[in-house]
This record gives sequence, C-alpha cells and structure tokens, in this order.
Amino acid sequence: MQAWAQFYTAIAAASAALLGLLYVVVSINAAAALGPDEPISRRLTEQAFQNYLAVMMVALLSLFADISTRVFGAVTLAATASWSVWVIIRFVQIVIQGGERRAWLGALRRHLSSLIGFGMLLVAALRMALGWGEDYNWLAASTLVLLFSATTVSWELLTRFARRKPG
Repeated sequence: MQAWAQFYTAIAAASAALLGLLYVVVSINAAAALGPDEPISRRLTEQAFQNYLAVMMVALLSLFADISTRVFGAVTLAATASWSVWVIIRFVQIVIQGGERRAWLGALRRHLSSLIGFGMLLVAALRMALGWGEDYNWLAASTLVLLFSATTVSWELLTRFARRKPG
C-alpha cells in the first residue's frame, strides 16, 4: 500500500474538497435539491454524495498504517456493499420508469457509470479480501470512475439549479 499512498492522499483530498463544495451548493439550493417536487434533483444529489463518499472512504482506508491487503479488501467490501445496493436500486428505477427517450438515455448513462465504478470496486475488494490478488490498479481505477461520475452528476445538478426560475 505504501506505493499508493500519494495517489490515495490526492484522491481523498479531491473527493473531500468536491464533497464540501457539493454540500455548500445543495445547502444554498436545498429546496431545489431536496424538495418534494424535485425527485430528479434529489436522486442526482444522492448519487453525487454517495460516489464522493465512497471514493473518500476507500482512499482514507488505504492510508491506514500497516493494514493488510485482506483486511483492507474485507473492510472495503463490507463498507461499499450497502452503497452498491442503492446504486442497483436507482438503476432499476430508471430502467422501469422509462419516460421520454432522450431523458431516459441520459439517466441511464449517468447511472451506468456509477454502476460500473461500484462493480469494479466490489470485484477488486472481493479479490483482495479472499487473498486472490492485490488488485490495487482496479481499486484505483474504480475510485477514478466514481470520482468522474460524481463530478458529472454534480455538474448536471448545478445546471438544473441554474435553469430554475427564481421565486
């Protein structure tokens, strides 16, 4: 894990900073982000927070001193398993919901990137927990996919806020 310390320090700092910015934007636009008439914005907010938190959690776990690969894999697997269930539930809701084709395809694309990131994370963590390998490359790639996915979703949320009519 020592070889990855600088990478995970940078990823932890980036996800924490972006998470903080997202928190500020959502706080300023709380009614638009979390209101009862804003299910799409609420899902975007949840997805962005979840992805940033997953990246930050993996990065911070990787910085624990003297953590073995198997323990790291097991803890990462346990911590991200419940989040992954929510990713799947949101993905299934989008598929079932349907709607206008263009909006549906955009939502599908947005959720697919989170699904891929969490899938990569779970596979890498499972392999590490079972002692089948040290999949640090896959783990690092999964955090990047989740980081980019969260940033894309955050941007979409921000543009939704900007298009809202005041008052």
